Amino acid sequence: MKGIKFKLSETLDELRTTRNRIAVESKTRPATILDLAAGETKTVKLETLVSILDALNEIAREEGIKRVIVIDDIIEYIPAADR
Repeated sequence: MKGIKFKLSETLDELRTTRNRIAVESKTRPATILDLAAGETKTVKLETLVSILDALNEIAREEGIKRVIVIDDIIEYIPAADR
């Protein structure tokens, strides 16, 4: 999608975790996580994003990562001038 870059796959790599683990821990359909990671989703519910972020932050805490995982770690807006 123009103007949006999906970064979930990169964040999963940083956390050294799998799409399946995020799906299970966030109680999100594996297909939804796969689509987000592949950048092939057209829509995502805000409650789903919150569940994914909660799961990612729990994993980050377990891995000793001090920073907070935020929505920018899943989805990035690309301004029109930069596309």
